[in-house]
Amino acid sequence: MYLIRWAWKSTSVISKCQIHTISPPQASTNAFRDDSVLPRVLSAIYQQRGESHEIINNDLDRFGSTYKILNYLAIECEQSPPRLNRLDGWGGRVDEVNTCTAWKELHNIASEEGLVAIRHHSSMELKEVWQTVKLILFNAVSGMVSCPLAMTDGAATTLTKILQKHQNCGNDGCSICSKEWKNVISTAISNLTSEEPDRFWTSGQWMTERAGGSDVTASTETTAIRGEDGVIRLFGNKFYTSAIDCDVSLALARYEGQLALFLVHLPKEYDGTVQVERLKDKLGTRQLPTAELTLNGLPGILLAEKGIANIIPMLQVTRLYNAISATSYVRHVSYLAQNFAKNRSAFGAPLNQLPLHKVSLAKLETAYRALAVQSVDLTLILSAIKDPAPLHNVSRVLSAVVKIHTALVAVSAIRDGLETFGGAGYMEDTGLPGMFRDACVLPVWEGTCDVLSSEMSRALSRDPDAGSQVVEYIRRLAEGSRGFGGYCHVEKEEEETRGELQSAVSDLTTYLPSLQEAMDAGCVYMGRTLAMGVGAAHAGAALIALARQTGDKSDVAAARMWCKNNLPSMTRIDIADIDDILNP
Repeated sequence: MYLIRWAWKSTSVISKCQIHTISPPQASTNAFRDDSVLPRVLSAIYQQRGESHEIINNDLDRFGSTYKILNYLAIECEQSPPRLNRLDGWGGRVDEVNTCTAWKELHNIASEEGLVAIRHHSSMELKEVWQTVKLILFNAVSGMVSCPLAMTDGAATTLTKILQKHQNCGNDGCSICSKEWKNVISTAISNLTSEEPDRFWTSGQWMTERAGGSDVTASTETTAIRGEDGVIRLFGNKFYTSAIDCDVSLALARYEGQLALFLVHLPKEYDGTVQVERLKDKLGTRQLPTAELTLNGLPGILLAEKGIANIIPMLQVTRLYNAISATSYVRHVSYLAQNFAKNRSAFGAPLNQLPLHKVSLAKLETAYRALAVQSVDLTLILSAIKDPAPLHNVSRVLSAVVKIHTALVAVSAIRDGLETFGGAGYMEDTGLPGMFRDACVLPVWEGTCDVLSSEMSRALSRDPDAGSQVVEYIRRLAEGSRGFGGYCHVEKEEEETRGELQSAVSDLTTYLPSLQEAMDAGCVYMGRTLAMGVGAAHAGAALIALARQTGDKSDVAAARMWCKNNLPSMTRIDIADIDDILNP
């Protein structure tokens, strides 16, 4: 009786209570139109170069209106991760990787929108910037389809460059190409860049093996053997292969004493040549079917005998995509955080009116803008055909640096962004924590920050002028003598804007000598710190360049805030302390 009375009383009390629901943050109705900076970035770049961008703006505005639909599909991908069915009902091995309907639909949308095709087929000037901006809108709500897109774009770029090398190559004397070989490569490029979903292929990138991650030169144990029938077949284990539902993949394998590069076609039905040992159980990116594979005689098409040198174009593309994804995640979190703060109150006022909360939102928004202009500037550097300045070293260094900087800033910014939602940011059923888990892959994929910092250090050591060229690029971008991508013609800013930007320019240019000194010192222990310093300085210079071009007060404020608060100290690391800590 006591329990019954208690239950009745509890129900009675609850029925008189006012039930309060939390207004969830709303995704943008038009991601491009509502964006805080991308429309001005496009306008500034195209005006600077005297180009019309009406067609591009119209396409992005139309695409931006699909944001809520994309977000819905992305949520379904998160809730319905891929599954591996190893055996059929009769005990036969099938190794079927089943993905949800939303994953397949997002693939179709990516193809129809030309997210890969734009850069390869469009005749528009600065088409690469168009692609980057569109991907910034897409990647955070892509359900991780952005990952196979990166590898697909990278594969198309790599195959195009390899085919170009052999275009005028006669069959005599060339151990690789033939008329049939060229047709196969051309067909692959066509399908990888298709805007027709039924014809669109995606690509994988099979490099990592058990013996070691990024050190593929030493760790690759997969072998390629030419049979009596003339077909080359691959044997070995690929430890970490993303998007295993792809159509083709680039793969490294040892062939006739060299680490060679191959194109492989995945079998449509299980035939034993590719065995899926398991799907990886990951912290994040659970939407993405990532597998460990055993290759047991998978036919491969030899692309290049020097595999590492010829796969570099793919790495450049995928690292840029990594930076774009970092930007996209921070953009999404910043928008949601600001939307939530308008409708949520605490201590008698909306969150967006509380001083400390405003600071948090402003820092998050500034981080997004910094990564956005940095990614766009790197896009322009990598796509430069006629270098107005010595951009070779700049592109080589910044390709590694921007990947490191955007990844680490994104992870930190998204963690801070989730805190602005209070407890809701920690609860899985709000859908918010998944963004942080997914972002955690960014510092790891395509080379960890330490690996890429070492790569940056090697690039600086190979050419004694490389460091000064990078610093000079950043200085000229900040001071206004060069525009985005090293472009020569720069419009004069208004006198008022020049004055408002003076503190940002001063903070940045005062900081640059410490970067130069750290580069000249050449200490490998400083690599990661130096990479973050170069990345922060580059982002600051790009923010200043945008503010100078637009004169917009929010752009000016973002440049000032970034340059005042985000340039890391180049304090030397004491090597003796490192050894003493690790060897007590």
